Order: sequence, then structure tokens, then C-alpha cells
Amino acid sequence: MRVLQIHKTFHTRGGADTFFFKTCGLLMEHGHEVAHFSTSHPKNQESPFSSYFVDGFTDADVPQLGFRRKAKAFVQGIYSVEARNNLERLLQDFKPDVAHAHCINYQLSPSVFDAFRHSDIPLVVTQHDFTIICGAGTLRTGGSHCERCRGGHHYNLLLHNCYWNTPASLMATLSHYLHDFRGSWNSVSKLLVPSRFMLEKLVEWGIPRERMAHIPIFIDFSEQAPANSTAGNYILYFGRIDSNKGVKVLLEAIEPLDCKVLLIGDGPLSPWVKEQIETKLKNVEHIPFVSSREELGNYIAGAAFSVVPSLWNENQPAVVLETYAMGRPVIGSCIGGIPELIEDGHTGLLFTPGDTSDLREKIRFMLERPSLCQEWGRNGNRKLRAGFSRAVHYDRLMSIYESVLADKPAVAACV
Repeated sequence: MRVLQIHKTFHTRGGADTFFFKTCGLLMEHGHEVAHFSTSHPKNQESPFSSYFVDGFTDADVPQLGFRRKAKAFVQGIYSVEARNNLERLLQDFKPDVAHAHCINYQLSPSVFDAFRHSDIPLVVTQHDFTIICGAGTLRTGGSHCERCRGGHHYNLLLHNCYWNTPASLMATLSHYLHDFRGSWNSVSKLLVPSRFMLEKLVEWGIPRERMAHIPIFIDFSEQAPANSTAGNYILYFGRIDSNKGVKVLLEAIEPLDCKVLLIGDGPLSPWVKEQIETKLKNVEHIPFVSSREELGNYIAGAAFSVVPSLWNENQPAVVLETYAMGRPVIGSCIGGIPELIEDGHTGLLFTPGDTSDLREKIRFMLERPSLCQEWGRNGNRKLRAGFSRAVHYDRLMSIYESVLADKPAVAACV
């Protein structure tokens, strides 16, 4: 099968990027021909299809962009003629059997869907966040849950300055109104949603259930179960250092506790974390980057457990599964898709999102029971092997591809 994979970045910054590359690799392992469509960037991995890519940038690049480049990004975020045209050329040259998009906003934009508007090539889209219904992608603004844009009221994006800043929020607002009007998402044959929480939320917003398929993510793990012979000696957080991820909640919760905490990752809150460590949190260590997956695995294996203190409706955070892969349990917020991964009292514990007292008590409970942590870690590893392997995901993905190929021309999967 010839499969075109589409994603807004071609280097690894976060979970969606990692999953995109893993999906490409998984398909190639099984003998499928895979083409890529993405954006250009100095950090990109190599691709034989890079000549089709459009100019790109990352969040970190934005402060260094000149006015003209920012103006171009503003227009392309609403509708990218370049992305549509380049993708049409790639479709003509590669002639895929099926196309699979991941994150497209706001560098490629839903303009790429126009390449499939009059094509018989089926298109599936994995929803890594809530951008299809929420311009910010998080269903969160001003520090609290938000669904004000329901019913096409996208002006709330600008009114509440939900996405980065005022110009970016205006761009996101205009993009959503334009693509709603044009019916851009009508070109999508099937929406793939990793969590049942997301599926039900999209149904609430008017997307027909039959236009979606629940297909969890997968991660790589050793064929041999981890030894898990000793209890870890620190608490671990790994991921983006961001307010929506609940980093402040975690640090406030552990402040009075006598325990070591290791933070791995980088993000907007990194300067604040550095200040906290220098002034009062001497038991916290921050490592912005690790050199390899193996190094990260060693840190996870050395922890007593990991914490996922998210404040936003996480879809299906891979950090939970990565922790299970090393035989360790997880404490996570009872929000979004997290409760689907953590079985309370069996593979870890759930706590009320944003409740530092509740989190503190759950941390204290697990620190006082190292043997129980080891048992729950083994349970998590068994859960991982049963439902989140490469083999299971490949079978599910092939079933989706074959179904949309059988059903073409596809019908709409729009709001």
C-alpha cells in the first residue's frame, strides 16, 4: 500500500511528532511505501519528499521572525495556498492509496484538505488535540475549562485571547470561520481519536459517531518485562514544562514533603522552575533535555512513580504508557483521557485536577508503600502489553485504511 503521511513538523518536539514518525516507521516495517508532507526547518529529519515541503517554524522561532515572515505565517495559518499546491503536486507524483494527516494547524492549515476535495484518495486524520473544535486545541482558557466556541462561536477565541496572543488568536478565529464556511473537513473520510473521552466530546459537539474510530496510540517497549526488583528513590515528571501540564500544581504539592523530585523537559515555565529551585525547592532537579530514549528509560526505571498533573483534557498522554513500559506506576489527574490509562488502585492513583492537597496525599501514600508501587508497576506493564503494542496498533490501523478504501468516495466527517 502507498501511504502519504502529513504532519506540520518533520522533527521531534512533542508527543504528536513522535507518534507521526513512529507511524511512518511502523508502516515501512510492514513493507508499505510511505511519503511525507510537512514543513521545512533546519532541525528536520531527512526525507526524499522534502522538496514538496513548505516553509515552517517552531514556537521557539517566533520571537526571531521578522515582520514579513510573521505576516506570511498569519496568512498561511488561515489558508495556505502554497501548502495546498505543493500537496497536490505530491499527490500527482506519488499517487498514494490513502493519506493520513496528523497535526496541521496552523502551519499547513485545513487548506491541505482541498487537495482531496475532488480526489478519490481517502483521507484519515488523527486528532492529537481538540483543534477541530477549539482554536487553542485544549478546551481551556484563562486557567479553566472552556467550550464557548461550541455552535460555531469562534469569535470567543479572539475575545478571550485563547491562542498565544491577540494576532495569533485573530488568525485562529479567521481560520476556523473560513474552514467552517468552506466545509474543509468534509474531505476527511475518517477521524481517528486515541481516547474515548475525545470521541464522546466530539460527538457532543455534533460530529457523527460513525465518522470516527477509536484507535489508541502505541509505544515501543522491550519484549521482556522489566525486572522491577527495586523500588525507585525519586518522583518523576517528564514532558513539556507548561502551566496546562500542571507543573506548578506538582511543585506546590511536594514543597512540604521530604522527597526528591526530578523534572525532565523544557517549555515556557522553565525559567520559573529554575527560580523555584534556586530559592526554595532544593529537593527538585530539572533536566531540560535527555540525549536518547534509552537515557529517558533509565530515569523512568529509577523513579518510584511518575506524576501526570495535567490541568487540561489530555487526549492520551504517552508518558503514562512510557512509565508502564519501565514497570512503574503513575499518579495522574482525573481529567480527559487519563482515567482510561490509569486504573485507580491497580496501576496507580487518580487525583482531582489542580487540587494540591489531594495530590500531596496521593504522593505521600505511594511513597510510604514501595512494595505496592512495584506491584502496581507490574500491573501497568501488563496493561501496556495487552492493548498498546505495535502489533495491535498496526492491525487497527490497517483495518481503518481498508475500510476507507472500500468506502470511497468518502463521506464527510465534519462538525
